[in-house]
Amino acid sequence: MCEFCEKFGTEDIWYLDPKGHGRQLYRKQVAGGRYVPEAISYRQRREELMGLVGQAHMEKDQAKIQEYSQALDQLYKENEPCQVVPLKDCYKLLEYANPIASMSCICRKQTRALDERNADEYSCMGLGTGMFKWERWPERYRGGVQFLSEQQGKEWFDKWDKAGMVHMIMVYGTASEGRPFIGGLCNCDYPDCIPLRIRLDYGIQHVLLKGHYVAIPDYDLCTGCGTCVQRCQFGAIKMEVTTQKANIDVFKCFGCGLCETGCPVEAITLERREKYPALREEW
Repeated sequence: MCEFCEKFGTEDIWYLDPKGHGRQLYRKQVAGGRYVPEAISYRQRREELMGLVGQAHMEKDQAKIQEYSQALDQLYKENEPCQVVPLKDCYKLLEYANPIASMSCICRKQTRALDERNADEYSCMGLGTGMFKWERWPERYRGGVQFLSEQQGKEWFDKWDKAGMVHMIMVYGTASEGRPFIGGLCNCDYPDCIPLRIRLDYGIQHVLLKGHYVAIPDYDLCTGCGTCVQRCQFGAIKMEVTTQKANIDVFKCFGCGLCETGCPVEAITLERREKYPALREEW
């Protein structure tokens, strides 16, 4: 069980608890329609720490790297603890959230200068009450949003899963009794994705936690086609030289399930992380 399941006392996975999708979790705006001050100060501190971490790495100052990385990780833990989610859980989340809408990806805009400007290109999804207010942030939703039904949302996720995008649940602050508001699902890949890069390149854990699953291969079924290697964004899979079969390093696996959904012979399954004692604290 991950730390958030324990903290929020859920019977199963924390993001599948309907309480995390409640309207009361959405922060109220302050007088005059301005942003919540806490949100602004958090983002300012986040950008400051990210700059300090990067500078410390450039200077190869290990003491500063550790100090600023720990501070940044704690900040993410308290405000935006996001997590990798497999396709099957994306389906479940769509049953809880209303409304749901696809939108442009902010990561690709920042890292690649690519602005998704129509519904066919949108690769991120907003969940719940926040989407009622999307038009208040034109700098984020300049291309508009596309509201979807539950079935349309599942078909939309199928498209991006087939393309090889990692699914990630996005949360926005601890607005009610320490419980984060679940406000989005993103589809992205390395090196476009900012959370992926921060986790993999700098080791900041809580910007993107590993998922609740690990991928387990069936060597008898594996044909050695290599599709899973191509789809893995985390470098967790390699082809064994001696057997020409897929080998999955479960300690590197984030449980995204792209190898499972892409395997043409269904030789890979997702199993709960806590099933394996050595992986119970690997998040």
